[in-house]
Amino acid sequence: MEKVQQNPHEHIRQQIQVLARYAGMDLREGASLAEEEKSKSAEMQTKLDSISTELGDEFIDGMQPLFDTRKARCFDSSWNWVRQEAYELIQQAIASCAAGSANPPVCVDEAALQRLKNRSSPGLPQMLAGSLSILQAANDDSLEPVIKLLLELHDVCAQSLTRPPVCRELSAPTGPHVNFELDFGPDGTMTYSEVPRPDEPSFVDFGEHMRQPTAPDMPPLIHFKKQSGGSAWSYYAELSTMYYEGLSKISGSGLSFSGQTALVTGCGRGSIGADIVSGLLSGGAKVIATTSSYSRKTTLFFEDMYRTHGARGSELIVVPFNQGSTGDIKQLVDYIYSNPGVDKGLGWDLDYVFPFAAISDIGSLATNLGSHSEFVQRVLFTNVVRLLGSIKDAKERLGYETQPSLVVLPLSPNHGNFGGDRLYVIGWTRGTGLMSGNNLVAQDIERLGVRTFSTREMAFSILGLLYFGIRDIAYCQPILADLNGGFGAIEDIGNVVSKARMSIQRKSSTLQVIARETSLEYAAMVPRGHSKTGATTDERPLAKHKHYFPAPRHYNQLQHLRHLQDMVNLDKVVVVSGYGEVSLYGNAETRWKMEAYGEFSLEGCIELAWIMGLIKHFNGTLKTTGATYVGWVDAKTEEPIGDVEVKPHYEEYILAHTGIRLIEPEIAHGYDPNKCPFLREIQIEHNMEPFEATADEAATFKAQNGSNVDIWENTSGGSWSVKFLKGALIRVPIALQVDRLVAALVPTGWSPAIYSIPDDVIKQVDQVTCYALVATVEALVSSGITGPYELYQYFHVSQVGNATGSVLGGTQFIQDMLKSRFLDKGLKNDVLQET
Repeated sequence: MEKVQQNPHEHIRQQIQVLARYAGMDLREGASLAEEEKSKSAEMQTKLDSISTELGDEFIDGMQPLFDTRKARCFDSSWNWVRQEAYELIQQAIASCAAGSANPPVCVDEAALQRLKNRSSPGLPQMLAGSLSILQAANDDSLEPVIKLLLELHDVCAQSLTRPPVCRELSAPTGPHVNFELDFGPDGTMTYSEVPRPDEPSFVDFGEHMRQPTAPDMPPLIHFKKQSGGSAWSYYAELSTMYYEGLSKISGSGLSFSGQTALVTGCGRGSIGADIVSGLLSGGAKVIATTSSYSRKTTLFFEDMYRTHGARGSELIVVPFNQGSTGDIKQLVDYIYSNPGVDKGLGWDLDYVFPFAAISDIGSLATNLGSHSEFVQRVLFTNVVRLLGSIKDAKERLGYETQPSLVVLPLSPNHGNFGGDRLYVIGWTRGTGLMSGNNLVAQDIERLGVRTFSTREMAFSILGLLYFGIRDIAYCQPILADLNGGFGAIEDIGNVVSKARMSIQRKSSTLQVIARETSLEYAAMVPRGHSKTGATTDERPLAKHKHYFPAPRHYNQLQHLRHLQDMVNLDKVVVVSGYGEVSLYGNAETRWKMEAYGEFSLEGCIELAWIMGLIKHFNGTLKTTGATYVGWVDAKTEEPIGDVEVKPHYEEYILAHTGIRLIEPEIAHGYDPNKCPFLREIQIEHNMEPFEATADEAATFKAQNGSNVDIWENTSGGSWSVKFLKGALIRVPIALQVDRLVAALVPTGWSPAIYSIPDDVIKQVDQVTCYALVATVEALVSSGITGPYELYQYFHVSQVGNATGSVLGGTQFIQDMLKSRFLDKGLKNDVLQET
């Protein structure tokens, strides 16, 4: 039997070979290509393995590109934020007067006034004039201090329109302070804080102290050096004096950067670069800031920075960027210098470059330099030079050869002798990512005569380098600014820091022992379960959920509306007493918190966590402990969670799944922008295999397709066969990727069942109907109406009505009625009424 089967197979194979030779086809072509690709793949894998072994995974992963022009965020609406700040100042002054304050505010602090002056636009004096006329028409003597304040602000802001914005440092310098707290807790704790320096109430005093010599025949704490005798650098008194003038100007009348542009890398939260960006923006500069951790949290940080410091004419561009990537450097420079119209670039020419991006390298020695150390060297040295070279090439290409950029390169007097910096550090600046681990010893180091700096102080010192006299000299030759505060004069700094750290650890250990003894003594004297204050130890603070209703105004506060008396029929005036909504941030109150303040309150996080099904309320016995518990529990684990724990535990998830965001198919009725379904009509080129159908279905196929379909009744009876013939048209589903990827979606996990709407109602009605039910109840509650029948205590039933505006109506049921009917899917009998 096998021989019988083999002969036909061999015959067929021979026929195929004959036909292939006749057609000029190589039956081995596919196999040969596969073998060739396999060989190339093996060779490529060998090269990749060699590169991975040579450079290491950290180096390869670290140089992956991040730059994307589509993610660039632009902040330039200083005119808007200044109006908001001015309005807040006015309202605070009015509230103070209304509260009967004995000394109502008649002025604003100097920093706030400077922000108003820097951001003043033609619309601001007009807004202030309008507010002034309203308050004057009120004829309220208690508002007189507010009117005086408005007159002052109006004049100041109007005069500022003809003056450029300036960077003025009006805060107070701070110093390091370590607290050893002895408490009745389980151990002693060390608390680091920044405290005002008694001898430096302002940055004017800071500048004066920095220009004083540390000792006879010694240069000041911060000064300039010049190169003489080859490579030696020595104290440069003349340039140092000019530099101190620049510092005095920034802390005095201010320094303007209007019309200038800057690139700042390494300007994340708590960095020197962030304070530099703030200073440049307050002076009116246009700044492009890069971040290697691009996220919503990061963009909100920069948005808040611009909201506070952005001056008239300033602009802040935030882009994702990896300084370890050569591709990112090229794309970044191209984006900065490209034509804004054709190439969608910025069309800038950089005046200043601050390559401050830094990575720590802990424990690297000559004997154990690894992949991470090489990557750090690439970020801090190689690619800084590459970045400057790319900027130079762009300038030459565009003919900007007479417009040099001033580059501020951070150097180090430490050279990796201590801390986690090994290859890099920006002086001793407290609180930065590289030096924060050394904050505890900064106070002891200052006792040696060294000055440590806060990020604000270091940024102030660096911005002084942009003083026009120094800038002009730097255009002609490199200059060295020694801003280390005497740090470089300490010998064997690593040993000094180690001794200071060991001293702190000994003090902490002693306090921990004392604290434990105190705790044991207290436990023997105080009843179990109580703390020192007498409160039970398991009590935790609770959230304060409250509806905030506007306070009614006194009749005397409405005098400015007296001219409307007898002109308005109060019986026909619409009064909005409450509001409710189902929206992208849950409801009206949570949405207002996010839009007004940029973050959710503790109460807002709890409400959204409940709405999204992350937590649920529990009243009973816990399965895990058997204890009686009333409060919130995690919806999945059913573990208790306190009110104050909800925000830190769930906020990141809540922010990622609320608001305008990437479309989530699971809550968009299956709609996926990456696989958007369409039907494409095609014409078949040969007869298809028959398929089975009912008699009615076969008739419908024949009625639509005519001679392109053949139908017949099967011999078995009860069913028919349908065969599409050559030339028939059929529609085949395809999936296309569309470019609309974001939408305003309700919070992920939102369900009407959470609001106790019965399941049979949820299954019967459209989702929009559920939205209307929830929003209506919330509107009643926000009006103070907890039961709708309460209305009938005050109004006759004939005087109570309701009106609903549904816009499109039930969108899901509309889709079912149109699309599902077209696709011959099942429909509910009452689908029409829900549309």
